[in-house]
Amino acid sequence: MTVGSLHEITPDLVLVEGRHPHSLWGDPDLPTVAVYRRGPRLYLLDTGAGPEQYAAILAVAARFTGIEEVLLLNSHGHVDHLGNNHVMAAIPAATRRHHIPRASRPAAVDHAAFFARMYRSGVAYFDHLAGLDLPADRFADLLRALGAPANLTADDVADLGKRMDALGLGPALSGFVPSFVVEILLRTYPAVHPCVASMVDYEDRGRAEEIAIGSTRWTGWTFTDDAGRPEVQVLESGGHSAGGVVYHLPDARFLMLADETSAVPIWTDSDPRRTAATAVRAITMIDEGLLDGVGAGHAPLLPVRGGEARARLQQILDTGEEFTAAVDAVLRRHPEGLCVDDLYTELVTDAAPRSVIAVQRSLQFPVFAVFLKQTLLNHCLLLGLPTGADARGRPTFRRS
Repeated sequence: MTVGSLHEITPDLVLVEGRHPHSLWGDPDLPTVAVYRRGPRLYLLDTGAGPEQYAAILAVAARFTGIEEVLLLNSHGHVDHLGNNHVMAAIPAATRRHHIPRASRPAAVDHAAFFARMYRSGVAYFDHLAGLDLPADRFADLLRALGAPANLTADDVADLGKRMDALGLGPALSGFVPSFVVEILLRTYPAVHPCVASMVDYEDRGRAEEIAIGSTRWTGWTFTDDAGRPEVQVLESGGHSAGGVVYHLPDARFLMLADETSAVPIWTDSDPRRTAATAVRAITMIDEGLLDGVGAGHAPLLPVRGGEARARLQQILDTGEEFTAAVDAVLRRHPEGLCVDDLYTELVTDAAPRSVIAVQRSLQFPVFAVFLKQTLLNHCLLLGLPTGADARGRPTFRRS
């Protein structure tokens, strides 16, 4: 897979490939985005980030003649989806429109502050360093990238870790980790151009209307041709993040899920129940013969069709149910309640290979430090589980 590679779904619909990060500090997480031509209109369904995707979008746009209007439709406000929004101005057209969900604006307006708040929300609940697997060689590489001496070795880092443990410095340093992580993550991204000034909320077009697709019922907004026939249906989901939408392209018989593909609450504004509802409706559309293909920003990066598309959607549901069941099983063993650190430790200890917990833990480092602990906290808060405190005064959660 190569960033900026093109995948033609139909002659008028092309996906621009993204990339999954290999390390926290080495490369950014870039989504797959879509370019869709309908008559004199060119739709940009998110824009990704960086020069490869920027150039690829322009290359696709150059295939089409007679474009009179460019419509940039952002799915949500995360920086990786709107970093190349300035590409809209580089495509020759008489008019341009740019829309985003209203609830997504905070992330779009100041992404650094937005994600810092997200990561810092766990400070009062768990130790960001306890139980985190930090391979000494990779951590040394990270420190060198941040300005440490070039001769810093893995042995140096391992020795430092032992000394910190002996002095009990972990809890004291834990509160600084979120800012550290956000700084590293944002450093991996190229210059981003969200073009906030041109954004118009979808809600400014009018209230979200009910949209019937076969037997499924959605709410959202429809962009039509001059005769009033639907070209792009922007459908509310809001599972991955507040306000998040998916795109239905009726003529292409394609559903672009953007980031609505995870039924675990990886962000503080995630609601996996809404993601699951979107997956159920998408499966119904496939079963009713209304969809040929499905694509997404990150999982799967590339388009899938038919039975494979249905299987991927079902996997979203299965993963969410497995995650919930695993957390529930541990909490039921501890009716007195568990703090997030202990919940994390017990889940990781019990996790079978390839289980959802094992997969989530594998992302802990070097990709997303303490992401699983934050996800567990988000899950407990979202469900409104009863809280308490343990003998050490740490906040705990228990089953009601």
